[in-house]
Amino acid sequence: MAVTLDQSEIDAFLAQGHTVIFTTIDAAGYPHAAPLWYVYLDGAIYVRTLARSLKARNIARNNKVCCLVESGERWRDLKAVIIRGHADAVTDDAALARIQAALDAKYAGFREARQALPQRTQQHYSQSRVFYKVTPDKRIASWDNRKLRLTPG
Repeated sequence: MAVTLDQSEIDAFLAQGHTVIFTTIDAAGYPHAAPLWYVYLDGAIYVRTLARSLKARNIARNNKVCCLVESGERWRDLKAVIIRGHADAVTDDAALARIQAALDAKYAGFREARQALPQRTQQHYSQSRVFYKVTPDKRIASWDNRKLRLTPG
C-alpha cells in the first residue's frame, strides 16, 4: 500500500499545518533551516520574515528553498510534505494584504501581546518584513505512515 499523499491530502495537510521548517542556502553553500509560521493559499506556501534576516539575504543570493511540514511522534504516525522549489518576494499590495490577513487569522491565538514583550524584542520585530511565495520546482514528496497496514506482533 502506498503511503504517499494525493493532492487533496497534501492540500488539506498543508492548510492545517502549524509550522514549516524553511530551509535556505547560506553564503558558504550550507543549508540554513528555521521554523516559521506560514499559510497555504492557492497551492503555494507563503512565509514572512524580516527583510534584513539571514533567510532574506540567502534568498537574494539563491532563491532555492526547501519547506518541510510534518506531524506525528510515533513512527507509525509520521506524516510529512516536502516542497523543494524557489522563493519569490511578493510585492503586489492586494496579495500582501490577503497573505497578512490569512496569517493573522491562523495565528491570532498564538501571538504574544506586543506590550508584553521586552522593548528590545518589540524593536527587533518592528523592522520591515518581506513575504515570499514558494513555488515547487520538483515533485512534492509526501508520506503518511498511518496508511501502512501493520501486522500485530
